[in-house]
Parts: sequence; structure tokens; C-alpha cells
Amino acid sequence: MKIQAKLGYTAAGLTVLAAVLVPFLLYGLFTKGFAALGLHVDEMYSGGPKVRTIKTAAYSIVIHRPVSPHMLQSEKPFVQLDWKPVSALAGHVSDVVDVDGDGQPDIRVSFDVPKDPKTPLRVNVEALNPHYEAMRNVGKERFSKLIVRVDDAILVRVPLAQR
Repeated sequence: MKIQAKLGYTAAGLTVLAAVLVPFLLYGLFTKGFAALGLHVDEMYSGGPKVRTIKTAAYSIVIHRPVSPHMLQSEKPFVQLDWKPVSALAGHVSDVVDVDGDGQPDIRVSFDVPKDPKTPLRVNVEALNPHYEAMRNVGKERFSKLIVRVDDAILVRVPLAQR
């Protein structure tokens, strides 16, 4: 009976050890499998792929491809712009931005950059091109109309005008 108990405890110990080690040993296989599935974060959340960067003396403005909502999503189409790094931004930012890359200014974006990263942000956007919507004192109203601080960047989403 004692031998059976020792074998039972040994088997239980090996099972627990295998349960702890298997995820680490198979992690590479799992990640390759998920990558092969082609899954990605929806552009409504990620802001879409980056298309170009405008560099200034101290910071850069990254412009993303316009995002259109999928079926059953109630958001408006928008374009996302990222100002980074936040540490290089002045206390007040006011930039005229050529969003579509045609050499003509499309929007004027203005916002304050508080020292405390937890302070809520507000943005004003003046539409210089009829393809974009103006925004006044906007915070985090919707996915398609917002300003947020994420890590070392300030993200602004500007809705596209309905045609």
C-alpha cells in the first residue's frame, strides 16, 4: 500500500509540474498559431495604420489612415493624429495640419498639455477643409471624437464630415 501511495504522490507532483511548465514550453507555438490566424485589433480602437509623420523641431505628429466604422458600429468615420513625445510639447499646442497630404492645411488643432498626466484633456479643432468636422471643447465623447493621453503621446480623433 505504501508503494502505491508513493506512486500516487509522484504522479500528482509530476502532473502539477507539467501543468506549470507546459504553457512556457509551448508559448512560442501558441503565438505563431495566433499570428497565423491573422487576428488584429479593430481600427475603431487602434486608430488605423500610420500613413505619414510630420516632424517639427521638438515633436512629431503621426497621421493615421481614415477609419470607417463596420456594420453595426454606430461611430462616425474619423482620422487619428498622434502628438509625441508629450515631454517635448509646450503647455499649449496649436498646430495647422495637412491631414490628406495635398500641401493645403486641413485642420487647426489646439489643446493644453497639463503637467499632471491624469488631468482630463480638451481639444478644439477648426475645420479648414469641408472634409473634416470642427470640434469645440471636446474630451472623450466618442471613439470618433476625442482627445486622450496614451503613454508618451496625445491622440486626437477628428470626425470626417458626412457627404
